[in-house]
Amino acid sequence: MGRRTLLRGLTLAVAAVLPLYGPVAAQAAQSAATAATAVAVCGHTSEQPTLQRGSTGDPTTEAQCELDLATKPSRYTPIAADGSFGPATETRVKEFQACAGLSVDGTLGPQTWAALNTWAAAPHTCAAQGTSATAQTTVCGHTDTRPTLRKGANGVEVKEVQCRLNLAMEPFHYPPLTIDGDFGGGTESRVVELQHCAGLSADGVVGPNTWAKLVDWAGRNTYCTPPRPAGYPIDGLDTAKYQHPGGAAIDWKAVRASGVEFATVKATRGLNVTDEYLATDLPAARAAGLAVAPYHFYTGSSPDTGAAQADRFIAAVRATGYTGQRAGDLPPVFDLERMDDGTGRCPVYGTVDDIKAWLDRVEAAFGRTPVIYTQKSFLDDCLGSTTALARYPLQLADYRQSITQPPLPNGSTAWTMWQYTDAALFPGIKAPATADVFNGTQADLDRLANRTSALTTASAASAVTARTVATTCYGGAVTVHYGEVLDFGPYRTTSRCADINMRVVGGDAEYVVACVKFEKTGVCNRWTKVGWSWTTIATDVLDGTKFTVPNGVDLEGSSATIQIAF
Repeated sequence: MGRRTLLRGLTLAVAAVLPLYGPVAAQAAQSAATAATAVAVCGHTSEQPTLQRGSTGDPTTEAQCELDLATKPSRYTPIAADGSFGPATETRVKEFQACAGLSVDGTLGPQTWAALNTWAAAPHTCAAQGTSATAQTTVCGHTDTRPTLRKGANGVEVKEVQCRLNLAMEPFHYPPLTIDGDFGGGTESRVVELQHCAGLSADGVVGPNTWAKLVDWAGRNTYCTPPRPAGYPIDGLDTAKYQHPGGAAIDWKAVRASGVEFATVKATRGLNVTDEYLATDLPAARAAGLAVAPYHFYTGSSPDTGAAQADRFIAAVRATGYTGQRAGDLPPVFDLERMDDGTGRCPVYGTVDDIKAWLDRVEAAFGRTPVIYTQKSFLDDCLGSTTALARYPLQLADYRQSITQPPLPNGSTAWTMWQYTDAALFPGIKAPATADVFNGTQADLDRLANRTSALTTASAASAVTARTVATTCYGGAVTVHYGEVLDFGPYRTTSRCADINMRVVGGDAEYVVACVKFEKTGVCNRWTKVGWSWTTIATDVLDGTKFTVPNGVDLEGSSATIQIAF
């Protein structure tokens, strides 16, 4: 997904350094070479002389180690960081130069060094993937001694651990450690992450078992990738322009073939930004068979703009063919988080009333209750732990591996989607993306995505006559006329019912007013104005609830035919 700043700020940072190819990359590398300051990515030396076959010493060791880091994301087996520039090193230099779009001569000159420094310090991928080979023993070149190390240790052995951790951890999720020989909190945390991945005792201490795993994983093209949350089998992802590095297209068929079931695609931001890939990504993802939702990034940088932001969003997604009612259409998503200007501040003019203005207008336009993307801590810090948004389905962001589900905001009882990482790798996408799981079954996702009859026009098979009582959830659709009072329910099921939706489909009424009432009281609990677009009059209602429609006062006409889908 785009750079949603609750926890997604790294997406841009990561995506921005993915590879360019050909002349553009060569020009970029040449510019970088002019401005770059030599760095010791692997901790051997900052000297970066021109190297070629036959060179020896610390600069060669540094180059070999950086080559291993730079080509790791493309699954190239490491070469030996032994300080001797032989045929294997020359071959790897050529492979790297081809990846980076440089002149392929096997010589490490200024341009190659500049690109190598960048690629070794941040994740890049090559167009050509490497192949497995025999594990390499010497990959970092610092030391072969392997004492037990813990927080507070320092020296060359710690450098070896830090370097091997960088090789043993999947680069798109784990930014490389600084190889400084100081076993601090960052190194300890990374050791714990490795131990979790490897099924070891997660104590943060590098003992014999942890050393053995480090040597094994760092010596071949295998590394730790954080696990997806257990117990939620349905996968999704979020995309924006950041998943199109260098203008690369997303292969949505490949994404779908990998098992991904749903996607949220960035549509708009604030008052004046429409994502440049909305028009292609939203239809293409739906055509590939994914359930799809467009999302809007809310900016509270000016007062009372929620309705205007909603208007821009509505126009932009309608232009793609999205109606919210087609098979495969998920509800619109409202991205509610901290400001994306790098400050981490709450939206300056963000208020519950302004947020509700967006939600109400979009719900009226598409007849779907929007999903809110947010986080409990945001609502606590920025909106006073409000419960005013509790009726909306939730997409919650939380990247901690220590939790089994994200914490719920005050007043909410369930979440719909959990965004559990900001740096997942998917076939068909040339940049990291945020990944989600769905809280429910495939049938639940299908209902949410209109893949059942719940939000389609009543057919002969699913329609029932007026005054017929629905006996189960998701029973079909009913058409009634204004003036008829019809009770749906009470429901006696063991699970929650689907959303109850209404719209006017005939007559001269502009709208009607319906109520939802609870069986115990027999009075209307909530009145809802219903027009010619689908309107949700009740959602996730517990057993024992009645839906009474239509009722109230016809303000704009004398007749109406109303369709109710449930």
